[in-house]
Amino acid sequence: MNVIVAQTVPSTKLGATQFEEGRTAALLDPLDADSPDDQIVVTTRRAICRVALVASETAGRFERESVKHDPMSWMLAPRQVFDGATAIDACLSRDACLRGILVHGLGLGLDVERAAIDALMAEDDDDFDEREAEYLYGDRPRGIGNPARGRASRATRLRLYTATICDTRDNTMFQAFHASVARSAVEVRKRLSRSLGAELAEVAEIRLGLHEASPLVIALVPAAVIEVIRQMQRDCASPGAKTFEVNIHQSIQA
Repeated sequence: MNVIVAQTVPSTKLGATQFEEGRTAALLDPLDADSPDDQIVVTTRRAICRVALVASETAGRFERESVKHDPMSWMLAPRQVFDGATAIDACLSRDACLRGILVHGLGLGLDVERAAIDALMAEDDDDFDEREAEYLYGDRPRGIGNPARGRASRATRLRLYTATICDTRDNTMFQAFHASVARSAVEVRKRLSRSLGAELAEVAEIRLGLHEASPLVIALVPAAVIEVIRQMQRDCASPGAKTFEVNIHQSIQA
């Protein structure tokens, strides 16, 4: 039986998975047949979709940016952003999934500290300190003649947000895509609550910007609509930005 070997980091605990100091994790070859002694992982379909989403974001980013690194290796190696766990284990949970998406969606380093990512995931994400921005992006120039914006300016800046929803209840799968210009993710969730109800709004995955590699975006959003959203993302200061909104829904009855 073939195995893929990855070196773990010192003593980090995630749920029932324990990574011990000095130990090497043997990751089973997915192309081999199942074995009676394979570890059983109890999970949900939603959690499996989270891992698939992070994997697709990883592969899409590496191709887009010509990263000379194997996306499968990234998924199987311990990462600081997941407290030393691997993406394939950690991203079963919603918070870790969001961290993985942010790492690749924003084009950050291949491994960043969790605290910096958590600052971006806070509900009031426009208020994170300038030091966190410098940590994430380093000394990358902001452009000649464009001084760094202060906290008050960031807090009122309009930006494009997108949201996806996949929810199954009463033998019906509901899928939705939303795009609008807002000041924060909290504002977007309130809009979704008004239009779809609080329960669906609560499970919405809200992200800054347009992420075309997301499976639900690929499945629901036509190419022509993608182009319109791209244009709005480039021009959030236009007069029509405040009223811009895209909503695409579909229901599948079992």
